[in-house]
Amino acid sequence: MDYLMLADRFHPVSPELEASLRLEDACGVLLEAQAAGELRRLLSAAAEDGVPIKPISGYRSTDYQAELFRRETAEALSKGCTEEEAERQVLRYLARPGESEHNCGLAADLAAPGFEETDPAFGLTGQGKWLRKNAHRFGFILRYPPMKEHLTGIMYEPWHYRYVGIEAADLIFSSGLCLEEFLHFYSDEFYPTAQGGEDTGH
Repeated sequence: MDYLMLADRFHPVSPELEASLRLEDACGVLLEAQAAGELRRLLSAAAEDGVPIKPISGYRSTDYQAELFRRETAEALSKGCTEEEAERQVLRYLARPGESEHNCGLAADLAAPGFEETDPAFGLTGQGKWLRKNAHRFGFILRYPPMKEHLTGIMYEPWHYRYVGIEAADLIFSSGLCLEEFLHFYSDEFYPTAQGGEDTGH
């Protein structure tokens, strides 16, 4: 599994990858097996620190993503948007089917206990602050940080955390880069085969 893979409109998740995913439960949501194990460790550590965190979304099938996209687009249309406006609006916070990180099993949406939906104010909660400081220790990054929308194509989502592995997460956290910037600057180190080096297994 390539834990540094991009999943977006330029890098859709292949049906073969989705079909080959080994999924495990992570406190109520499914994630790729290694990511699930690390999320369980993260949630346990947060609880020990008195900051309980609840996962509300993990792996989504492409079919389910399609239904979400259809539903959100229909709601925008009902408010008077044209089809083009509706799609553009929805794409700011929801990916097309096959273009979502949730389709590759490496992303989790997180919340405070008692919440069933994502909350734009989550980053200001104790849970959001704890995650910003500690998620990298378990291989997770804040995938869509503020002021990076021009690079990620997605608005700030304080609830959306992505598994990339502990080594990469540490570097991303300490550098303040988003995943796109990280891959640009560190691709030679993490993908040496692209330059004729040996495969490190990433």
